[in-house]
Amino acid sequence: MRNLTLYIVICILSFASLFAEEESQIFRFYDETANVLPKGDFKYSLFKNAEYGITDDLSVMAHPLLVFVNPSIDVKYNFYKKDELTISSIHGINYPTLMMNSVKGSGTGGFISPEFKIPIMFSIHNGVIATYKLDNSHFLTGKIAFEFALNNSDLAPGTSLDIPVILPRTMVYYKSTGFDIVLASEGSIWHTFDYHASTEFFLFPFGGTNYEKEYSENSTDFFMEINGGAYWNVVKSAKLGITGKLCYGQYPFGSQWHLIPYLDFVKYIE
Repeated sequence: MRNLTLYIVICILSFASLFAEEESQIFRFYDETANVLPKGDFKYSLFKNAEYGITDDLSVMAHPLLVFVNPSIDVKYNFYKKDELTISSIHGINYPTLMMNSVKGSGTGGFISPEFKIPIMFSIHNGVIATYKLDNSHFLTGKIAFEFALNNSDLAPGTSLDIPVILPRTMVYYKSTGFDIVLASEGSIWHTFDYHASTEFFLFPFGGTNYEKEYSENSTDFFMEINGGAYWNVVKSAKLGITGKLCYGQYPFGSQWHLIPYLDFVKYIE
């Protein structure tokens, strides 16, 4: 009887170990990493870019809804993957003219005065992103990208959207060049719960002569976003999370902090 009990205990522990290993192998990322989705797989969420695996080394990324208002598309190519380290390059293009024209208007609801003309302009960014696997359920990611704007010389400083989250991502059109640096961590907390934490820096150290002349009293070359969230794996292919974004920005009217709480999810389709 004692031997039978010992055998049952060993079997239960073995199954538990196998189950834990299986769960750790299918960890689902919320944020962007250097990993490329397998060919044909699709990932999307409410606030993050969706990603589709074209090949096992190449994927395309865009927001499934905002892409129609603010056309922006990225391509990620994995050129190095060995042991725990994965490194990929990211190349993208953005066309903000459509979005900026859509928020022009006088009175309530108009963020840009109708007197301003928005030129047909683009921004192109190229970067490198690396993800290091600490173990099967904890990952570190770092990213650095350089962005430059095209045909933006006629853009008036008064058209800037001085709003958290938006201004850091459109400042490149007023400064002509910029850097985007991200440090992030993701992993499992306990059983079906995961965590995500990241810090993102937007730097604009060069250019922007017209913008600096217009707002000479305040510097507008540094923005930061600190993100943190906890996620519940509702099913193996989807997680729901509570997230907070702490924003710091050097706006034309002075430096300010903003805290933005929100709900988000991520869904994988294989």
